[in-house]
Amino acid sequence: MIDTHAHLDFPEFDQDRKEVIRRAFDNGLKAIINVGVDLERSRKSIEIAEKHEGVFASVGLHPKYFSKAKLSDTLKLSFRIDELRKLARNKKVVAVGECGLDYFHGTWNIEHGTEELERIKHNQKKGFLAQIKLARELRLPVILHCRDAWGELFGIVSRYEFRVTKFVLHCYSGEKKDTDKFLELPNIYFSFSGNITYPKPTERAERLAGAVRMIPLDKIMLDSDAPFLAPQDRRGKRNEPIFVKYIAKKIAEVKEVGEEEVENATDENAIKFFCLS
Repeated sequence: MIDTHAHLDFPEFDQDRKEVIRRAFDNGLKAIINVGVDLERSRKSIEIAEKHEGVFASVGLHPKYFSKAKLSDTLKLSFRIDELRKLARNKKVVAVGECGLDYFHGTWNIEHGTEELERIKHNQKKGFLAQIKLARELRLPVILHCRDAWGELFGIVSRYEFRVTKFVLHCYSGEKKDTDKFLELPNIYFSFSGNITYPKPTERAERLAGAVRMIPLDKIMLDSDAPFLAPQDRRGKRNEPIFVKYIAKKIAEVKEVGEEEVENATDENAIKFFCLS
């Protein structure tokens, strides 16, 4: 199995990071992609990857980074993209991200006026586009984050000039209409996290199961999002990369196929997507 999305650089792992990584590989994981969310964490992601043979890194600026209403429109973006470019040239870096759009936070409507909200969205889109262009320049795939912005995100990644760039929708949770649209794009992959194991009946659980059924196995990858979104069997505890086994098991159950088939397919997809050696 390959965990295509973890945050082992987060402080939740400061006390036992080496043990968590060892436990993952001792129990069958082949690789872990550690995902950056800002410049500091991207540097830390590379540092961890350089210390562990089977760990790789991505570098990126999460949309929340651009959600501070007081930041100027430019956000000194060119400087930050230049810094990402330098980091991305490291041999252990296999992707740009996570980046994207996040319009989820309802508190914005209370904390900020309409003008400030539009500035937040503008800054997110500007930062997102800059990172896609960087990925295209460096011929790297992109790890996408999206919440409550599926239409706008689709409008960006479906542009003709981005069709040669590979994208993965991390922790996918779109509606059926979103899944239908994204499946039309040949360069889009989907990764699923521990929330697909949460019990029914809820609208969200049904939606996630429906997406798993719709998306062919050759477009799916496993994604722990550790230390977040622990699967149901570990819910309430810190998540770890090794727990992607519960995600694979759930995908197999929903698709009515063997777990080995899911493991083999998702591994092949990850190796191809991230060009893992």
